[in-house]
Amino acid sequence: MNVKRDENRVWIEGVEGFSSGEWASSIHGSYATILQAVNERLSYDDLVCLGGFAFRLGIHENMCPSAAHPACGYKCLDGAIRALPWRIDFHESFPWSEPKPDRAAFETEVRQGVKDSVDRGVPVHYTAEEDGLIVGYGAGGDRWWCVHPYHKDGKEPFWHDEATGFAGPDWPWGIAIWIEPKTESERADPRELTARALAQAVDMWDTQRREDYYVGEAAYNHWIDWLQRVDAGSPENRDAMQGNGWCFDVLVQSRRIASRWLAEKASRFDDDVAGKLREAAAHHARIVEICTDGLDSTWDLALPPRRNSEWTSEMRTEQTRRLELAREQDREAVTAIREVVTRVT
Repeated sequence: MNVKRDENRVWIEGVEGFSSGEWASSIHGSYATILQAVNERLSYDDLVCLGGFAFRLGIHENMCPSAAHPACGYKCLDGAIRALPWRIDFHESFPWSEPKPDRAAFETEVRQGVKDSVDRGVPVHYTAEEDGLIVGYGAGGDRWWCVHPYHKDGKEPFWHDEATGFAGPDWPWGIAIWIEPKTESERADPRELTARALAQAVDMWDTQRREDYYVGEAAYNHWIDWLQRVDAGSPENRDAMQGNGWCFDVLVQSRRIASRWLAEKASRFDDDVAGKLREAAAHHARIVEICTDGLDSTWDLALPPRRNSEWTSEMRTEQTRRLELAREQDREAVTAIREVVTRVT
């Protein structure tokens, strides 16, 4: 435990934030940061793969960037949550939930829980549209010292009540307080978790749509069609450039992680299954190569909205070409994983 105190605050020293460029999922990134702080071996790669997020492609019908969030569309959280090796108390306060009977008492209880957790050296996970971490407190627990990927890329801590945007200052949608490690008998079986994640990867490819979000092969099809409509002169679709760029970036990050994770997991299975996992990993690695070839950043091809005037027909045609090739690689990866699923579930 590395808890420090001065006249203004109490904080856990050495807990660093993360950026969305490093870890696209702020939910899984917050879990991973706490796991590091409490010396658990489960990694961000493990979490996004066990939750299925690294295998998913989601695209909103109107190209909203929320498609690249693990809680939107086909949800990719349950497997990661089951894998967590600690018991967690979750205090929800979603905007759509019923009001608390005694709001003041609720907030007092949560603030005390946050204070106690920091005093034990365990960061607290807070959630809204994007998630962050409470790593300290001030004013006896009434103020929270935080890091968040959407506040200066996670590099600088801040007071929650002084932040804006995703990072604050409103009361979070949820506060997750890690209480204590699970016993060995309470912990999920890693092989079962892996098998479930692989089955989910197949199901996501086949599902086509969840709510307003296309999934899997249907997501590729909608995305490619959108780019072609823009190129044909549909001006309203240019408003969705942020979703296009962010989903392209997350696709690369996700498949890069999926590739190395499957390659690592292959050694834990018999030769036939291991071979199929390595085959899927190779297809995922090929997606990364296709999408990044010749680029310093995916955003150099799928431009952000502020560069609207630079977004040419040639760029859209090239992105379409890459997505068509990526779709074929993903299809082949799912074919290999489908064979694995029939053998391990």
